[in-house]
Amino acid sequence: MSQSETSGREAVSDAAREDRDESSRFAAFYRREQPRLLRFFLRNLGNQSDADELSQETLSRFATASQTTIDVPQAYLTRIATNLLRDHTQRGSTRLARASTSLDEGLDAPVGLDPFREVQSRRDLARWQGILSQLHPATLEIFMLNRVEGYSYREIAEAHSLPLWKVQKHMLKAIRLIDANRAAEEA
Repeated sequence: MSQSETSGREAVSDAAREDRDESSRFAAFYRREQPRLLRFFLRNLGNQSDADELSQETLSRFATASQTTIDVPQAYLTRIATNLLRDHTQRGSTRLARASTSLDEGLDAPVGLDPFREVQSRRDLARWQGILSQLHPATLEIFMLNRVEGYSYREIAEAHSLPLWKVQKHMLKAIRLIDANRAAEEA
């Protein structure tokens, strides 16, 4: 066997060994960081399946991007997770907003005097006040500014010096509570 064949085989062997080392380093990184990502997404979303999906997507994007040298991998991973959460929340809140109906729908319809409807309306009002009182005061205020006063998410964020994603998160909590109570009412 010639010297060039021997050095060629050694180079292939070295490359395979480097691939195995890189693979085992990523596996160790995955085992260490996946539970942290899962907790992060679960805390922010409250949904196990979405948390699983987004943590896998985060690690997948990290693996794709880690072809280059990253100085602080945990910070980079956290940035990916934060961006994915923001994107997911934006998509989710617009989907919920399109699916939900306005609370003031039908308020302009003329209504004759009907004692039964008046009693029913008072019961409904008391019920919804009780439901909305379950919200955190900041969430309730943001919800009322948007749905009753007609302010956009961006206007609310600017007025309260909040990031837009925080306003969206508050609205998502309020809409989920309302949808859950509507579903319970229909069942």
